[in-house]
Amino acid sequence: MNTPAKFLFIMDPAETLNLKTETSLLLMQELIKRHQQVYWLQQEDLALYHDQPMGKVCQVTGTEPLQRNEPAWENLNGFDAVLVRKDPPFDTVFLQLTLILDHLDPRIAQFNDVRALRDFNEKILPLRWPGFTPPTLISMNAEQIAHFSEKHQSVILKPLNDCSGRGIRKIDFDTAGDFRVQIAEALRDEQGGLRFLVAQKYLPAVSHGDKRVYLVNGEPFGMVNRIPAEGKLLANIHQGATCEATSLEPREALIITSIAPFLREHGIFLAGADFIGGYLTELNITSPSAIRQINEVSGEQVHLRIVDAMLDYMGIAEPARAEITAATTATQHRHVNPCCAARLVVPAYNRAGCSKDSFEDGKTS
Repeated sequence: MNTPAKFLFIMDPAETLNLKTETSLLLMQELIKRHQQVYWLQQEDLALYHDQPMGKVCQVTGTEPLQRNEPAWENLNGFDAVLVRKDPPFDTVFLQLTLILDHLDPRIAQFNDVRALRDFNEKILPLRWPGFTPPTLISMNAEQIAHFSEKHQSVILKPLNDCSGRGIRKIDFDTAGDFRVQIAEALRDEQGGLRFLVAQKYLPAVSHGDKRVYLVNGEPFGMVNRIPAEGKLLANIHQGATCEATSLEPREALIITSIAPFLREHGIFLAGADFIGGYLTELNITSPSAIRQINEVSGEQVHLRIVDAMLDYMGIAEPARAEITAATTATQHRHVNPCCAARLVVPAYNRAGCSKDSFEDGKTS
């Protein structure tokens, strides 16, 4: 029986996860069902020992509820796939995390490539295709944002490095200048420091929904339309939006076809493209979610197809689902837990002076 593949998820602390929208746990559970090995790592347990990325990881044995074994230090180059699933903000610590992960062995599959996470901001990335986006300004200069607001009358302001609708506000130009006060407030972070803002022309079509299209290796796997709560501005699930089934409009399909080669070229395997009124407003690549909502409104199990695509990308030939189910049932009767993934995994290696034991003991050979 062949060795199962080892998948490492780099996660935020479990107690901070929003279980209503959490996608990573769905992927973990499906991988476990398919007899792959799943591990959990948090950024505070990451280290670079000389040239080897190390982590205090724990194996995940279940997600409903979350069950993890005792943690132990391992060389991350012993894994077959790494998924960085930390939410924004993309701050200095997140940047340093990607620099450490640059030392991953090239043979390891990355969903998504850490270089892409570092190089591309998900609110700036759509501007590589300016014909598909609403008028946008990114600045921390109050006068520039004021001129932009005067030109477009109503604009949306977003912190550049945050997510989940946090810090978003709509401002309207007024001759009295009250809008300038709102700009000044938005430019300050929680510590009072200046920050970059994204200013976008307000799109009234948001009242009809903000569509999330989940892309896997450049292909649309599922979608959901998020409708703002009555009297609210934000069409974000974390901000109380409701979800409904939807389909791709021709312009949206054209945009996806246009951006897909770029995503594949840069190792952006998982992405959430957001559309309002046919405009591409964001391209979420850091930790795209909403699969639970897509499953709910579509009646599908999109996470199964995502895992299919990941395994296929890695060249893992697994038994047919019916065979897995039958094997699992038979195994339960025998009270054993076999590994059924038909794959020859490249053995993990540790370079001289950086074995797992020497790292734990603080010694080098």
